[in-house]
Amino acid sequence: MCFKYPLENGYSFKNLKPENIKQFQAFLDKVSHMTVTQVDKAFSRKPDSNDTYRGMQIYHYGVTDTFRIHVVIEAGYYKIIRLDPRHQVHRG
Repeated sequence: MCFKYPLENGYSFKNLKPENIKQFQAFLDKVSHMTVTQVDKAFSRKPDSNDTYRGMQIYHYGVTDTFRIHVVIEAGYYKIIRLDPRHQVHRG
């Protein structure tokens, strides 16, 4: 996972609470020892085909039951574009 694009307004580190930062770090610790297939199987959520960024499909991954990260996959890398600790995007 990496950051290439600016995080969208309202979904950046400045919007995270200390608890969210700890949750995100725990998630990164877990996935750092996993293959892409294992990460997808364990954490991916069903994508919304209408949710795109610069023409690329956005994928959602569960950090916790409510915390999601939203990524695009480019050149084999997850590029994070949103940190959504309260699952405000595409809830339901």
